[in-house]
Amino acid sequence: MATKLETYTGFSISRTAEYFAKRGWSVKPISVEEVNLIKVAKGSALECGDGRFDKLEDRKVVEGEAVHGVRVFGGVNAIMALLTGGDEVGLLGATDLLRRFGLTPGTHSAEEGGCGYADLWIAGELESALYPYELQQANRGGLRLGLWLPSILRDLGGKHFRLNGNHKEEGVRLNPFRGYTEVADDGLRFRIDDWFMADLGIPDNVRFFKILETVTKLKPDATKLEIITS
Repeated sequence: MATKLETYTGFSISRTAEYFAKRGWSVKPISVEEVNLIKVAKGSALECGDGRFDKLEDRKVVEGEAVHGVRVFGGVNAIMALLTGGDEVGLLGATDLLRRFGLTPGTHSAEEGGCGYADLWIAGELESALYPYELQQANRGGLRLGLWLPSILRDLGGKHFRLNGNHKEEGVRLNPFRGYTEVADDGLRFRIDDWFMADLGIPDNVRFFKILETVTKLKPDATKLEIITS
């Protein structure tokens, strides 16, 4: 890429690699020249690391154009679980936090079930979550399947996405380059914009454990890490 890329403050490829390698993952660097990074669009909705987002056609439209947002496991669920809380107040707090970064909340469902991260969080199966899922009983499941969700996300300026097809991910790819996200069309990687969670102030060990736990519980054959490097 001709544009000069900036990693998040404190990024260390060796520290990142060591964390995952010590826990049995295979780890390798991948040159930024081998991937397609584009700038995250202002006003875009937070997307999930789910590989099926690679093939998503129904993206959020900003100023007449479909745009790509930041990708983290769980979308706005992750911001709630780690920073703002699992109830309605937490959802509004996460929305306000995202707006400071020029972003909007995003969730997704799929042909069968909902977001895997949200499923685990709702079931109380995420040790990495700092806050439990506590939406009112009438809305339980709402951040993945509730009929109210598309409209409430629109009201918040965000987007509820619908994913099709099956999981094909063979590994995880971390992007440390601030303000950018990877565009691909093969669905073969979970794609995580790690810079964003770091810029939110979430420590390395919390972010990395979240990724490790989510993949191990949802698709253990994909416990292979690629770190995009300059």
